[in-house]
Amino acid sequence: MRDQDVPFSPVTVAVLRNADRRLRLAERGDVMRKYSACKAALAGIAALDSFYIGYFKGENSLVITYIYDGDQFLTPEVLFYSPGGMSHWVRTSRKPYRLRSDDGRLLHRGISFGDASQLSQDAVVVPLLDPRTGEATGLMSAQSMQPDVFDDEFVRAAEWVARALVQSIARDTDDADSLGLYELYPELDSSRVQNEADLVNRIGDKLDELRLMLVDLADVASEAGEPVTTAVDAARQLAERVQTEVAELVRVHEPRPMHIDLTTREIEIAALIARDGLSNNALARRLHISEKTVKTHVGNILRKLGVTQRSAIAWTLPPEVLEATEDPGVSRRIGPGRRTDASG
Repeated sequence: MRDQDVPFSPVTVAVLRNADRRLRLAERGDVMRKYSACKAALAGIAALDSFYIGYFKGENSLVITYIYDGDQFLTPEVLFYSPGGMSHWVRTSRKPYRLRSDDGRLLHRGISFGDASQLSQDAVVVPLLDPRTGEATGLMSAQSMQPDVFDDEFVRAAEWVARALVQSIARDTDDADSLGLYELYPELDSSRVQNEADLVNRIGDKLDELRLMLVDLADVASEAGEPVTTAVDAARQLAERVQTEVAELVRVHEPRPMHIDLTTREIEIAALIARDGLSNNALARRLHISEKTVKTHVGNILRKLGVTQRSAIAWTLPPEVLEATEDPGVSRRIGPGRRTDASG
């Protein structure tokens, strides 16, 4: 099975969507906040002992602009790497490096940072790729003092975070579009409201903007006298209270089941893709139908769910569909109606 056919777990989806939202909210040019969002995302998927982001300069220089060892922020620096090291390999291959691939041979040739007496026991280093040329302009590194911490999903997540960072920085300079960032994993596009948590975040972000504006206004209003100051402070408190109340409403709200217009066979195939990640060939063998017929069904499923990638089926499919198909041969039509985009 190809990597792009493997969906992220629900926890990873939630973490990466939050990273996407934080990158969108970062002010133009605020790279520190963007780097922090990347670090927080990967730390939310697996335990990190160190993390850094660096950019290639010239033929053999790596400018490390953001580096953490444990919870300590280290001074950025410029390092020089050799052709036989990990940085050179990532730059020339434009592929992720994993410590387990060579038992750390390339990684441990490099210069140590933090506690030099301790060597990382697991590491994933992904390239930062220029969206237009495909060249590696830098890298993002996650390391752990424990072995076997970073699995295949973590590597895919790190690659996506690296692409999201590059896109976010590109938007700062030329208002670049999505650069294909969401074609492979549309479920990570935080601009699309998918559930109550997204709605809370969207409303909360706007209310937080209002609250900060009111804080600034309160400073100005202090010179206008007590009545104005009191009114502004009351408005600020209201914004804060609404944020809490919206979150509380979502906590106690029981969402209605989503209705989609899938046939019995389409439900069966969609559930097998979402639950077991079966390929078209495996589905054809499992269901005793031709692969061409499977492709037709998969195309209909994607169209009805309003997505373009198989990986999106798992997060788009309502829970009741999976529940209805847990037992072999048990399926039912869910409908009528089609899925609607809550973002309008």
